[in-house]
Amino acid sequence: MSNKDPDYYILSQFVAGSAASIFHTTISHPFEFIKTTRQLHNSILHGSLDRVYPVRAYFTGCSILNVGVLCKTFVRFYTFDKVCQLLKDPNLPRDRPITGSRMLAAAILTGTMESLCIVPFENVKTTMIENAMELAHRKDEKISTANASKHKSTFHKPSTPSQKLNPYETIPQTRMSNTIKEIYSTRGVKGFCQGAMPTMFRQVGNSAVRFTAFTLLTQAASARSNEPKNEYLSIGIGIISSVAVVAVTQPLDVVKTRMQSKRRQQLYKNSLNCCYRIFVQEGVASLWKGSIARFFKVGLSGGISFGVYQYFESLVNTLRLEYNS
Repeated sequence: MSNKDPDYYILSQFVAGSAASIFHTTISHPFEFIKTTRQLHNSILHGSLDRVYPVRAYFTGCSILNVGVLCKTFVRFYTFDKVCQLLKDPNLPRDRPITGSRMLAAAILTGTMESLCIVPFENVKTTMIENAMELAHRKDEKISTANASKHKSTFHKPSTPSQKLNPYETIPQTRMSNTIKEIYSTRGVKGFCQGAMPTMFRQVGNSAVRFTAFTLLTQAASARSNEPKNEYLSIGIGIISSVAVVAVTQPLDVVKTRMQSKRRQQLYKNSLNCCYRIFVQEGVASLWKGSIARFFKVGLSGGISFGVYQYFESLVNTLRLEYNS
């Protein structure tokens, strides 16, 4: 059965990554929704920043992210393990993990690979949330107009000029399939690739910070204890290693979200122009918009991701040993 060990290893990676991804993405998605609305917020277009959305609105975009995160998480763990094997020093023991610059290089390569597959899903998610914001704003406007008309008598209703609007502008779509059609109809294939560069830099930063911190903390914990690594330790280390991710990569996340907006072509020339305009027009603090919500999201997802991953990997390995015996 030794010739099948690589197959079992890939299976454990896929099962562990898939289970962790679906679970933490769904649980933490309300934080993702809050973060994105903060980053996209425009006081003229979207009204009050403190608007209360219906409960179901906080899961807008969760469906497409669950699809995308399956691909991303599998690529993340599979690539990281494979790259670590390739970068191991042949002069050192086989079971000794890589450290230093080799570990950082593995994390950067992992982030680059996962960023290539997540961009289209991120674009669909951002548009779904942006449409949910517009629907909520229009509902508030309709209520305000109705209340105003009760206290104002007029002899006639003012006429409004007829305008031919894009059907997707008339009724913003929040369903996954309809949003995909909207992006393709209004922006073409390139609409799925918006914000690719800031997404790539953000993912590289995420992986570099997270895996470096996670590996260092795991090695430190293992050095102090002879007990094998378990899911509870992985959850704690995952949460701690996620703290630095937000502080370091939040500006990249804000630029990425703005560049994925459906009004990006009207507002920004490129990612550098987007960053410059945010800095000049909105202030440097705006580059950290949504950081609190993202902190809870990244911390929760990081802890759950590594914890559930460790649990399922141990479970699959246990089943493999029982099968081999």
